Amino acid sequence: MKEISQPSIQPKDLKPAEILCLDDDEWFLRLLVKKFQSVDPSFKITTAMSVDEALDYLKEQSYDCILCDHKLPGTINIHGKVFPSDGIHVMRKFKDELEIDTPFIFVTGQGSEEIASQALQLGAAGYFIKRVQPGYYSLMATSIRQIIDRYWLQRELKESEFRYKDLFENATGLIFIFDTKGNLQESNQNFYTMFGYKEEEKLAYTQIAHTADFDKWQNMIDSIILGNNQIQLLRAVTKDNTVLHLDINARPLWDKRQKTIIGIQAIARDISDQVKTQQALIDSEEKHRKIVEGSIDGIIFLDTQGGVIDWNPAATIITGIDQNDAVGKKIEEIIQSLKPSQINDPESVEVDPSVIRKEYEKLFASEADLQTPKMIEFSLENIKTCKRHLIETVGFIVEHSKGNRVAIVMRDVTERRNAEAESRSFAQRFQILIEQTAIGVWVTDLTETTTYVNESVAQILGYSKREIIGASVLDFASPESAEIIKSKTKSRFAQKTVNDTYELHFFHRNGKIITTLVTAAAIYDEKGNLQETYGLIRDVTDEREREQELKRTKEYLESIIASMPAGVYSYDLDQKITMANPRLADILQYTSEKELIGRSIYDLFPSREHTRVENFVKERMTGQRSKEYIPLNYLTRKGEEVTTSVTSIPLVIDEKVEGAVVTVSDLTEQRQIEEYVHKISHEYRVLLEKLPGGILKINTLGQIVTYNEKAAELLNFIDVVDLGTLNLLEYHPFKEAGITEKFRNLLYQKTDEEVIVAEIIDNLGKKHLLKFHFFPVKDQYMENLSWFLVVNKPD
Repeated sequence: MKEISQPSIQPKDLKPAEILCLDDDEWFLRLLVKKFQSVDPSFKITTAMSVDEALDYLKEQSYDCILCDHKLPGTINIHGKVFPSDGIHVMRKFKDELEIDTPFIFVTGQGSEEIASQALQLGAAGYFIKRVQPGYYSLMATSIRQIIDRYWLQRELKESEFRYKDLFENATGLIFIFDTKGNLQESNQNFYTMFGYKEEEKLAYTQIAHTADFDKWQNMIDSIILGNNQIQLLRAVTKDNTVLHLDINARPLWDKRQKTIIGIQAIARDISDQVKTQQALIDSEEKHRKIVEGSIDGIIFLDTQGGVIDWNPAATIITGIDQNDAVGKKIEEIIQSLKPSQINDPESVEVDPSVIRKEYEKLFASEADLQTPKMIEFSLENIKTCKRHLIETVGFIVEHSKGNRVAIVMRDVTERRNAEAESRSFAQRFQILIEQTAIGVWVTDLTETTTYVNESVAQILGYSKREIIGASVLDFASPESAEIIKSKTKSRFAQKTVNDTYELHFFHRNGKIITTLVTAAAIYDEKGNLQETYGLIRDVTDEREREQELKRTKEYLESIIASMPAGVYSYDLDQKITMANPRLADILQYTSEKELIGRSIYDLFPSREHTRVENFVKERMTGQRSKEYIPLNYLTRKGEEVTTSVTSIPLVIDEKVEGAVVTVSDLTEQRQIEEYVHKISHEYRVLLEKLPGGILKINTLGQIVTYNEKAAELLNFIDVVDLGTLNLLEYHPFKEAGITEKFRNLLYQKTDEEVIVAEIIDNLGKKHLLKFHFFPVKDQYMENLSWFLVVNKPD
């Protein structure tokens, strides 16, 4: 149940008051509203007939007063406990659960001094008995208005006190109070934070005053105690001796009657940063003055009317006008005296400076125009040297404590312009050089599209420059090289690769693959973004083919050396073995030739041979070759001596002796062979003589090693020859008969036995029909093939 009065007229001196009335007697509530409204129309009354209904109203809005029946039906729950619904417990529930300080007034039908006393002790603001006497409710309304006014006053005092306390504690500056002796009585938290002390520490001004300003602190306090307000800039020190600059506004603190000064109250502001900034500005102005004086550019300061205020030494050097002669004059007057001319024609006849003067006048038109620097270029004549200079000037506004100024910076660009001209000439020469160089130059953009190639690239690929420019470099590359190019570009985007060299394969117009060596360079802008890629292209196809041929030749020579029947090794200038073939390892009984690499050659000889070996080394270092095989003893891996026959030659590289190559033949094995040959030679010859037909033993070169008499008889009647020196491959009658090539094929191809029948013409022109029977024989020790040729007349 809710009844709220809305009076049409409210007294100007009465502030509307919100009142909540809680009573289970509806008739009484209506009576109360009627009576109160007649006495005080400013009352806005809300009625509730139950505790729960009243709670709902209190949760929705705040009230200035609560009237509650002391006896309500039922019970209420407070913090889990059940109590009777009397006024005291209702007040307790409202204040505890809602945390309100609203004045609480009890109304009861049966008065009791004991209940009234208890209610007032527990915090009730009043206690009224329900009566019907005339004028009672008017008195009751007046009392309630007084209670509400007192509540409002207390609340305002609390809020004012809270605001003051909040302002006091949260002020960005320092707030503090000293007694008349300078002892700290009270301060905000910022004071303790700034000075680094704790609240429980007792402080006085003597602990925070800077020694250099101690007397100023004392004088300020003395003056305030005499009744004077003070504003001072004083230095203070923190607990850790940090110096603070304080702007202090202090005044006397009077007692309540304003008759006696009981202390000093002050507000202070830390201006340390401002002091530092001010000092920095002073230092900056001094530094800027030195910069201006020492600048190589002419610097002129003007007022906004174009009058010269300052003129640095560099401006004097450029113009020839002294500072004293320039200051106070108008800038256009000075420009006119310098005979200005157009920048693009510095040697022209003097021109009217009005054009240049108008450009300067734009600078002085308004400060808005001065916000954007303006560039003016012209040539002038130095009034002292009479030499003309190309001048580049820029004007802009400069803020100054004495008013805005215009700064004009003059730069002599004569040498720079001359250098630019030379640079353009150089660029033209460089362009010609690029076009004529044998090295290809290829430029691509971010998408691998060709933006430039020189003539060499066109010649390498067999296309015209017009056909290449605009096409993707990937169109000319092999698939493998295209992937390399993509990877390199990706790396350049990530700035992981700037310059590098690698090999790429391109397709010539005729389909041939061209091998090139590419040195690429990435070009980035000032923000680090990739702009272009420059590539220097060199055709190395022929070089790579020669390298492959050299590689094959090297492998071929290595295979020959590895298969030689004699041991071969080389050594360097330090007599260290650099190469050895397997045969040498066999002779010296090493597991592998690799065991010999890096060893000193002296390790291979018994000590008695070292002197001879040293002499051989000296001969090789002078470029001499061995004239014959020299017997020399080597040591095997087991330390046993091996008799060998040695020959060596200098190892010459680029006409410089870098070591020697040595050939080693094992004489131990050779002597065994010689003994064997000597042993069987007699038996062999007897056997040959007894065999029917002519018998010749031939080596793989076609030379006759031995023969019988029948062979000599058969061949001599054809043409008298010395069989001991005869080479069948060079024998003229055999050539005429056309069987020489057949013999050669049989010897070289190492085929099985073969029978050839041929007609041979002797030296008298007579024809003889002969049968030649070839068959191979392998020697027991040398493991080389020999051939037997049996010559007979056909049956």
